[in-house]
Amino acid sequence: MTRQALSLLGLLALGGCGIDAAPVRVGADAPDARVVDLATGDTLSLTEHYGGQVTLVNIWATWCGPCKEEIPALDSLYRELGPKGLRIAAISIDTDDGEKVRDWIAPFNVAFDLLHDQTGDIQQVYHTTGVPESFLVDKRGRIMRIVYGAAPWTSTSNRRIVEELLAKDAGDS
Repeated sequence: MTRQALSLLGLLALGGCGIDAAPVRVGADAPDARVVDLATGDTLSLTEHYGGQVTLVNIWATWCGPCKEEIPALDSLYRELGPKGLRIAAISIDTDDGEKVRDWIAPFNVAFDLLHDQTGDIQQVYHTTGVPESFLVDKRGRIMRIVYGAAPWTSTSNRRIVEELLAKDAGDS
C-alpha cells in the first residue's frame, strides 16, 4: 500500500474518534461542560451557571508549576474586576478527589470559583493541549481569547481586554 493510501486510511479512522463538537476557537460559542463546585459539592453546567457574564475559564492542575505561578495573578484580577462583573471558573483536572484539590489551593485564599472535573472531560470538550489553558468568554457566550500557558493576568493589556468585555452589553458584537 502506498503512503498516500495509508495516510488516507489514517484520516478516515480518526474521523470516527467521537469528537464531533465544533472546534474551540476565538469567535466560537464556548462549549458547555458539567463540573463540580468545590465550595458546595454541587454539579453545575458552565453555560447555565455563567451564561450572560464575562467569564474566564481557566483549566489547571495542582501538579502544574505554571498553574501554581498563575494563581495569584488570577486572584488579583478577580478581586479587582469581580465587583464589575468578571467571573473566573478555575477548573481543576486533577484525578484526586475534590477535598485534596481544596486542601492544595487553600493557602492561596482565592476569591474566585474553584471547580473540579475529576474525569478530564473538560479537556476533551475544550480541546486543550495542556495546562494551564484559559478561555475568555464574553456575555454572549463566545470565546474572545484563548491563552495557552500561564498569563500575566494583571498586565495592563489583559485588564483592558476584560474591562472592554465587561463594558459591552450582551447584545453588542
